[in-house]
Amino acid sequence: MARPLLRKSLPITKRIVDDSKVSDHHAIIPTEQTVLLNGLSTEERKLYDLIVRRFISLFYPPARYDAVAVTVNVEGESFHVKGTTVKDAGWREVYGGDMSNDDDEEPSDEPAAGSVKLPELREGATVTIGRCMVRPGRTQPPKRYNEASLLTQMEKHGLGTPATRADIIEKLVSSDTIERQGNLLHPTEKGKQLIELVSTQLRTPDLTARWEAELEKIARGQGKPDLFLQGIRSMAQELVTGVKTSGAEYKPHNVSNSNCPECGTRLLEKKSKRGKLLVCPADNCGYTRAGEKRLSNRRCPQCHKKMELKEGKAGMFVQCLGCGITETLDKDHKHVNKREQQKLVQQYSKQESIGSNLGELLKAALEGQQKDK
Repeated sequence: MARPLLRKSLPITKRIVDDSKVSDHHAIIPTEQTVLLNGLSTEERKLYDLIVRRFISLFYPPARYDAVAVTVNVEGESFHVKGTTVKDAGWREVYGGDMSNDDDEEPSDEPAAGSVKLPELREGATVTIGRCMVRPGRTQPPKRYNEASLLTQMEKHGLGTPATRADIIEKLVSSDTIERQGNLLHPTEKGKQLIELVSTQLRTPDLTARWEAELEKIARGQGKPDLFLQGIRSMAQELVTGVKTSGAEYKPHNVSNSNCPECGTRLLEKKSKRGKLLVCPADNCGYTRAGEKRLSNRRCPQCHKKMELKEGKAGMFVQCLGCGITETLDKDHKHVNKREQQKLVQQYSKQESIGSNLGELLKAALEGQQKDK
């Protein structure tokens, strides 16, 4: 793919190289160091191929295509299809000529993923029906975000910077407004209530995106910080006044069955890195204690005590409080029962006994050899 480009002068434009746009992160590009492909692992080869294709495609011409919407009338029924007619593959040739929008950074007017490639069509033309099929189907709801897809949406809406976006997600998790379930992010009951109670201006990322853009202008010397701060102060005052005058009320979703021993208020359950905590919500109290421990039927292989059931990013696991031994819970794995466990212990003890006897015999033999010498 690089050979045709080297036969003519490369079009070095500001769209390809623009020093004025380099801030805290610059582009990842190939260097002049010769690469030995045989010395790369499978993952390294894929990453290298990804970066080099992106770099080479910058110097190729634009991809030209027609976005086509077709309506076919058959026996009084209308059938619709949308697709693309390729005029010139252009830079898409570097990616095998695929016209699907598999790149999140490309413009939104690119052909949608999985779009149909259509031949040249003319209005009023007659087509021949090859076959007819009826397929029942259901519309699926949008997929939940994982961290990668959410970071992409944050970038599109101008929320945060590459260095702060992941930290924003972590703050939402630590504040118990969203939670991880496997690799997907789910809103908690607290988060759902927050969306219902908060002002309509704060329910969309538009306000934050406008503030980010205004801050960028101020950083470049094109905006006025005094007017910006004045607008934020007046909006904050308006939002706080709206909350005070509102009759809406937040109902804690994490109320436990335990009462605070100091003030009698119902304790709230909160997640922390060390497990669940029971916290008193009263302002003048501050009582906190560890939540109730859940014991599993699994016993520690070392001290034989029941192990505590915990939940982490990868799912449920058990941990021994005394020894610190941690084991994952695999639902599909058949664990060893007590009878089999005793057999394994006896077998291990016999092997250990035989090993120690052999060790003593070898030691005696070596001592005898030294005496003979």
